[in-house]
Amino acid sequence: MVGNKETEQAAITHVMALERAAGRDPKDVRTSGLPYDVESLPRLIEVKAFSRTARGEALPLEHRQVEAARANPEHYYLYVVDNHAGAEGAEVGVRSLHGEALSAMIERTQPQITYWPTLRAAEYDQAERLH
Repeated sequence: MVGNKETEQAAITHVMALERAAGRDPKDVRTSGLPYDVESLPRLIEVKAFSRTARGEALPLEHRQVEAARANPEHYYLYVVDNHAGAEGAEVGVRSLHGEALSAMIERTQPQITYWPTLRAAEYDQAERLH
């Protein structure tokens, strides 16, 4: 089974290959603190990776990503990568959303506060295990 980090890395690698094929020079900027994953000028690309189809799925965006999309709708892109770790024979697909389409999706969404605490190894090991 492929984990989330592996699915994300495979999706980033796939997106960067697509960007190079389109004649752009992509850079993985995930560790830079920017509100997107890949800088492929003029595109600023946030990548959402799914091990299955993303059709009908919620796409979690951080507040700073929404603000970046609103501030720069012409250049901020959301690439949705489907089926990256899916069933044998499932074709990997990439959907590109930006401009009016992405703005419309964001505007019809109500913001929610979500906490993503890290479950540290020691906490995991000490937590009660239910069989």
